[in-house]
This record gives sequence, C-alpha cells and structure tokens, in this order.
Amino acid sequence: MKPEAVSGAAVPVDLLKLARTAARQPPHHHHQHHHPHHPGPMPPPPPPARILIDADSGLQRLYGGYQTDWVCGGEWNAMLGYLAALSQACLYQGGLELVVVFNGTLGKERWPEWARRAQGQRQTAQLIVNHVGSKATPPPRAWFLPPACLSHCVRLAMFRFRVRVVQTLEDHHQEVLSLYRDFGFSGLIAQDSEFALCNVPAYFSSHGLKLSWNGKNLTTHQYLLSEAARQLGLKTQHLPCFAALLGNHILPDEDLAAFHWSLLGPEHPLASLKVRAHQLVLPPCEVVIKAVSEYVSSIKDLGNLDAIARDVFKQSQSRMEDKVQRFKKAVDYFSAASKPRSPNMGPSAFILPGFGFGGPPGHMGPMHPGKNQVDSSAQE
Repeated sequence: MKPEAVSGAAVPVDLLKLARTAARQPPHHHHQHHHPHHPGPMPPPPPPARILIDADSGLQRLYGGYQTDWVCGGEWNAMLGYLAALSQACLYQGGLELVVVFNGTLGKERWPEWARRAQGQRQTAQLIVNHVGSKATPPPRAWFLPPACLSHCVRLAMFRFRVRVVQTLEDHHQEVLSLYRDFGFSGLIAQDSEFALCNVPAYFSSHGLKLSWNGKNLTTHQYLLSEAARQLGLKTQHLPCFAALLGNHILPDEDLAAFHWSLLGPEHPLASLKVRAHQLVLPPCEVVIKAVSEYVSSIKDLGNLDAIARDVFKQSQSRMEDKVQRFKKAVDYFSAASKPRSPNMGPSAFILPGFGFGGPPGHMGPMHPGKNQVDSSAQE
C-alpha cells in the first residue's frame, strides 16, 4: 500500500522547521504567584522533538542519497560526511533528536519475504554488472543496491556521531511501533507499507528525506494515513481486516489470489490474465487495494472472523482450515499493532525494565519482545 498513490495523502514538510516551531511554544505549567521582587525560577526548556528512523527501510537515504560510490562497494567517506551533517543539523539547527532502529530479527514467518527480496537483489546485481560492463557508466538510481555491511557501517557511524541506536530482536515491526508509542516520539520515518497499515499518527517518508546543503532544512513527505483511509472508504476499525486481506507475511498473496480475482469478477478487463501458462498470476497491487477496501467497508460484523473467512476462502480447494487460522492470526497481529497503548497498562511488554532515554546517546537498553515485563499484581 502506497499512501502517496492516493491524492492528497502525502504533503511536503520540513522536519527541522517543525522542531523549531515546537521548541518555541511555551511549556504548559501550573500558574504560580510570586512576589514581584522575587521572581520564581525559570521553567526548564522543553525537551527536543524526538524522531524514530527505521533503518531497515531507509538505508539508501542514510547512506547519503544518490552518489554513485555504492556501485564500487561503498566509499564510506561521503556517507560519514552526510551522517555527520545530518546529526549536527538536527542537534544545532532544529533541536531534533534522532533515534535509529535497526532490524536484528530472524523471524521464520518472514523467511519467504527475505527469499523473494534476495532473489530480486540478485537480479538487480546482474543488471548492474551488465550495465557497467557494457556502458562503463553508473547504473540508474532506481537500481540502488546497498553495499555489503552497509547497515553495520551506518550503525557504527551513528554511535560515532552520538545518535541513539536501537536493535530489534524478534518482530521488527511490532517492536518499532511499541518503541514509537511508548516513548512519546513525534514521528516515524520509514518506507514500509506495514507501518502505513498500523495507524501511525505521524508517518514520514524515508525515501523522500533530503538535507539541504546548508543544513537548515530537512525535508520529506508526511503521509496523511487518515486521509488515505478516508478516500478508500475505510475507518480505523477496518484497518486490521484490510491489512490481513491484502496479503502479508502471515497470510501470503498466494493464498489470497483466488479471493482477489473473485472481487474483480469475470467481466473485469484484467480477468484474462488470471491464468497464464499454468502460472499463478496476481492482479496489480492498485487494483487489489481498491477492490479489498470496497469489500472490507461493506462487512457488517467485523468481529465475526469465522464468517468473513468462510466468505473469503469459499473458492479455496485446499488447506481451508489453515487459511482460516492464518487469516485470524493476521487480523490479531494488525489489531495489536494498530492499537495505541493505554497509559494505565504500564510499560510495554516489548521493553526491558530500565530501557529509556536518560543515558548517554548511543547507549540504550536492549528490547525483549514476547515476554511481559510487568508484574500483574502491581497493576490496579
């Protein structure tokens, strides 16, 4: 799902300007009476705005953009210069605190996604080699392929420039969202459709991130997810079911292909593509998004997952029960990811006790998903 494909759902913003505006706003504090000759102490300055960056989907911009050194395996001087300028601009120009989260997970459920991505990268690498060998010019920007160990080099550079760094362990997306919501971040910079489906209040494009030459402007696009959902005819309660039926790491596209084609109907102009040389052919993404959104918005009872699953997989010829269970699991997954935590729930189950932002930059406690760190007896 690409929010920028929906009219009016992506607007340009300057993150440093937004941070400066927030810093100029007077802090909210209770009015106290002081003697005119003995003024009270000045209130402390407001903390800087804090932005979370998903390095997993934003490596190209953290590398520094579109210089051609990546073709040679990564000349790191340009990258270090860019990251130094980025960290200094955020600290001194806008009062913006960056926290960068890296993907350290090895979830089995996402191995097929990794395999497809790796296959695509091998094909891109072959295109690059052929292009350089035949034309002796840099390849197109769209073929950007991260040099080996780029993620590790960016992480070390962030430590060097005193930018806080976090690494996820088990479920990258859930941990990023938990970190974002539990520690009061002002925004999330990423480029991942899964985040777009999880009702993130302030979601910014990492692919559009640009630092001006003088370091005074850090521009990108903000995705207005509520506007995208409105134009698709969806409400917040529709999003988990919508995300589950689009295809994901729990319920893959292959299991939903028959359902997607059934939504289009035999009279659709693309219906002739359904079977091509006995190969599985999927409808175009934009067509699927519109068809699924119309289907989900028409569901009367979103809580009756069994009835929805029976309707979705009524044409299924195999693994019916497995697909139903996967559908329910996917809805539960996106429901948990989309739901803001209540202040009364205590610390997140994804965060270890003592994890916080009070220590020196670049040194943060580890994240530990899947284990409840809250003593239930202490909660009222």
